[in-house]
Amino acid sequence: MADYLGMIDKELLVAVSNDFDYLEATKDFIGMRFFPMVKTENMKLAVIQLTEKGKVPVMALIHALDTEARIGDRPNPEGVNYELFLIKEKLNQGEALKKLLLNGMMNPDKQEALRRIFDDAANLISRVLTRIEAMACEVLSTAKLTIAENNVAKVVDYGLPATHRMAVNGWSNPTTNILADLVDIQTRAKNKIVRAVMTSKIMGYLQKNTGLNSLAATLGVIASVKFVKEYISQQLGIEIIVYDGSYRLSALNDTEYYFLNEDVVTFLTTDEVLGRTFLTYTPEEDAGIIDRLEGFVAVTQYSTPDPVATWTKASAIAFPCPADIYQMYILTVGA
Repeated sequence: MADYLGMIDKELLVAVSNDFDYLEATKDFIGMRFFPMVKTENMKLAVIQLTEKGKVPVMALIHALDTEARIGDRPNPEGVNYELFLIKEKLNQGEALKKLLLNGMMNPDKQEALRRIFDDAANLISRVLTRIEAMACEVLSTAKLTIAENNVAKVVDYGLPATHRMAVNGWSNPTTNILADLVDIQTRAKNKIVRAVMTSKIMGYLQKNTGLNSLAATLGVIASVKFVKEYISQQLGIEIIVYDGSYRLSALNDTEYYFLNEDVVTFLTTDEVLGRTFLTYTPEEDAGIIDRLEGFVAVTQYSTPDPVATWTKASAIAFPCPADIYQMYILTVGA
């Protein structure tokens, strides 16, 4: 009977995994858009980038005829090593659930409901991808990664200069001149900012702002999200992206947390990706014991004899890394 139940579990795993739609599961994940995933063979990354001043062009000098050319110099690159993080979670199908699953497989009327409830493979893949999205969004909001969970404590600072961090107060006050603040930020970035990423909380400040409402009124419209986006795009050349994605820490807890910091606007000087999320081979892949690989997430299943149980586990080793940290300006908005 144990072998037969194991076969049922394998069939369920394959069916569920085949039904898992990776693109659908991640289509709203903005962090993965800015840091798309790519596979590497390395557990550690060696990142080298120029300093901000190193990107300003150096001028050659005029020489008299018949003189030797000046010997140029090279910029000093900044180098840092990063280590990828292991993300994993598992779920257990014990003896009682096995009986329920077995009955469901025998009764077609119950099969779909059972698969939705005990869709362990898809649930675990989603949880791992959600953690990757959370890391990417933390980098987007803070230019840092702070890991403090499950006995892992580490802070990764990507080296955003202090001149790229700003703070303003009073945006919740409708009379604050938010447009002047945006002009100041664009000026600081030498008019290179093309995108701004924020949550609906800060978009709400913009919609309630009397200056923007007055401008909207002259056009006979209200300060809708559409108006605010179009006006700032036309006047300042900045595309606003609003993202309210959220996650929970437990299936038994309804508390939601935003992926992005609600009080931060991240300004970007590029309309392309910011970097990559690097992933490498999991221990299960190295050992050749995975049952399925979905979107760089490895899914494995194994059994224990007493009590009879089947475990499904999903894992990935990932690390989001900006290609050019100087493309980011982070504004903290106080009330």
